[in-house]
Amino acid sequence: MGPNELLKDTYEEKQHQAAYVFDPLEEVGSTSRPAKRRKVSKKPRRPEAEEKDPWLTFQPLFNGSENEGCVRLRQQLFEETWSQIDKRIQCILREANQSTLDKVTFFLRSTPDHVSAGKIPSAFIITGPNLASQDLLFEQLSETLQLQVDAKVVRLRSGDASNLRAVLKKIIHDVTARETDDENDLELAAGKDGRKYLNYDLEALYTYLDSNPRRHIVIAFQDSEAFDSGLLSDLIFLFSSWLDRIPFALLFGVATSVELFQARLLKSTCQCLYGDQFDVERSTSIIDKIFMVAVAHSELPLRLGSSLVYSLLERQRDQVSSISVFVSSLKYAYMCHFYANPLTVFLSGNDVRDEMLQSEHFEAIRCLPSFRRCVEAAVEDGEMEKAKSLLDDDQYLRTHIQSCIRESRDWSSNLLRKLKVFLVAGDPLCSEFAKLYLNALSRGIGFEIKKLTDFIKEMEPVHSRGFIRRVLDYNGYGDLSLGGSDLWVTKESDLFLENILSGIKTTQAKAEQQGNVLRSRYSGQTKVLRTTVVAQKVQLSQDTATLTEEDKAYTDLMDKLVEHLKETLQCDSAKDLAFHELWLFDSKTPYRDVFIPRPRGVVERALSRPHDYLNCSCCEAKEDGMTPTLPATAILYHLYLETGSLINVADLWSAFNAMVGEENEEGLEERAALVLFYRGLAELRAMGFVKQSRKRADHIAKLAWKGL
Repeated sequence: MGPNELLKDTYEEKQHQAAYVFDPLEEVGSTSRPAKRRKVSKKPRRPEAEEKDPWLTFQPLFNGSENEGCVRLRQQLFEETWSQIDKRIQCILREANQSTLDKVTFFLRSTPDHVSAGKIPSAFIITGPNLASQDLLFEQLSETLQLQVDAKVVRLRSGDASNLRAVLKKIIHDVTARETDDENDLELAAGKDGRKYLNYDLEALYTYLDSNPRRHIVIAFQDSEAFDSGLLSDLIFLFSSWLDRIPFALLFGVATSVELFQARLLKSTCQCLYGDQFDVERSTSIIDKIFMVAVAHSELPLRLGSSLVYSLLERQRDQVSSISVFVSSLKYAYMCHFYANPLTVFLSGNDVRDEMLQSEHFEAIRCLPSFRRCVEAAVEDGEMEKAKSLLDDDQYLRTHIQSCIRESRDWSSNLLRKLKVFLVAGDPLCSEFAKLYLNALSRGIGFEIKKLTDFIKEMEPVHSRGFIRRVLDYNGYGDLSLGGSDLWVTKESDLFLENILSGIKTTQAKAEQQGNVLRSRYSGQTKVLRTTVVAQKVQLSQDTATLTEEDKAYTDLMDKLVEHLKETLQCDSAKDLAFHELWLFDSKTPYRDVFIPRPRGVVERALSRPHDYLNCSCCEAKEDGMTPTLPATAILYHLYLETGSLINVADLWSAFNAMVGEENEEGLEERAALVLFYRGLAELRAMGFVKQSRKRADHIAKLAWKGL
């Protein structure tokens, strides 16, 4: 008997045994084959340059024909752009929590000595429903308190608090942790007399603080309302009993209110706390600041369209999503544009070399709708040479694209400067910058100008002077949250506004010398209501009061100001600019599929029309939508749709067997069909379509109806 046959017999003998002893040294010499030597090839290995770069995660476009240089450039553009945006966002988040940090730090510094009374200093931080932002807040609190208050901070979550012993273990571990990764040294703490303590004994923490004194041991409960109320009460009682030896202080992250949180605790527990309430900045104001630096900033190479950003803001408002979800949505939108648009390489300017560009790039450019409008405009203007060069000369087309990209960035800067005029006017109808920006991006600045000019006409001299002064300040210094100050220089407009401002001051001085109140023809004070009685009937009419020379001069100045604003505030929409497809992303489809998934609709479609996903000939649906070659789960789902709220399993099996059983030409045997039936029914139950009925043992209950 050969060695192979011997091994085979041994395996067949032991494979049905419940257990057996395996001895690797037994009969090694007789049955083992000598190991083969590895054959060393003398051929040279492939150069490392041909190996795929693990950093490169973007895929080549143009059906895989895009060269690696362009793919690498697109990924580099995305990472560099988002890194700059992420720095601005993190700066905003840290600045938003700065006031809360200062107040909590001052509270712990100035806390009086309550050791004799047994009360623990406690700070109740009202974070609101935005639980995801608590991580950054408590991380900043930990860093600040350790540096400024000489405190050791232990952050606790509800997941860490399975029981009292687990919480005490974590507290002692985090306070006494060394700068090494060896956790074995942290299990026990030894006292001066050599006594060892258990890792959940606060006596070990007290011994550690004798040699490493701290002003406070701060215990931060991030999601304090998710903790068990009994466990929280036990912890507070325990900390209070040790307060004369260990300087405990507590931080509570509260999502609702202090009153509701206090109602969950015992009255005796609340008497052990001495604290104050601290509010964090509202998430809506933080979202507005993030919008300005991540969506509307003047230095951004990519603009997100109005429909996409409106959906992001609407979801943020309706679903009370966290700030991190909003930031992730913005990052995903940036990634989608640079990942799926091969023409974004033109946004890099001089970084893209001529040899990197392919004929497919220029062919795709010439297929854009904005390119067609550009050529048609050149033909209408009689510039035939320009139109021919755009169609035939790739180098001329590239130069024209770079010129249009520079014009788009100037357009963005001018748009922001003009929108600031609406904000400084103080009109309540034009006070939301995000709404103004998105409307201007999609429709241009048109209808909003009339509302602004009507509001300015009715301004009193004091308000009009303040408005012009604010516009001049913004033109001179700009807005750092929207970009550099060099984008706001408009010398001609500034000179005109200064002349209007000096004219208003002179006119107002003359009116005050004569003892009159300066007003314009458009103000409500110049309108007089007259009452006339004719044939015992009262008639009301509106008339205009007589204007002085100063009033007429002020009215002329306001008319000139309004006409100037109408001329300078006009702005086209983003889609009116040439090659806006390169720097404008306004698709909601990938965002909706990722951040607002519809799993039920997808599952129902997959079960009713599996051919859409499998793309096989056996799943092609006929007129009635039922074929025996469909997957068993899909057949059961079709039968499931025809039933009521209770389904007889025997009837369902009969209908299924009639479809796939031996009655058909290529039907299955009853045993094989029954296996498929059980598996399909188990899959429907796992997906939540059916469950076992309590009314009848041989029935299942229907849980979902299609389309509801």
